[in-house]
Amino acid sequence: MADEKSSQKWVEIYATTSEYEARIIKGLLESEGIFCLLRSSRVAQFPFDIGQLGEVKIMVPMTEVETGKQILQDYLTDRTE
Repeated sequence: MADEKSSQKWVEIYATTSEYEARIIKGLLESEGIFCLLRSSRVAQFPFDIGQLGEVKIMVPMTEVETGKQILQDYLTDRTE
């Protein structure tokens, strides 16, 4: 199974500067059965965020992009209401 995940093409569906928000979204996607990865540009020695230096990207397998985007859109819509 690890070989299958490592050979998949991963697609970014969302980026945020909040690691907390990224982890919430990751948990939401995984609770819906979508495995995802977080890719961070943060450097531990510099505890501040400047644009893309503090960005955390949520990545899903290419086969899960549409479903992942829909779940994310529903989450973001509910959060703003």
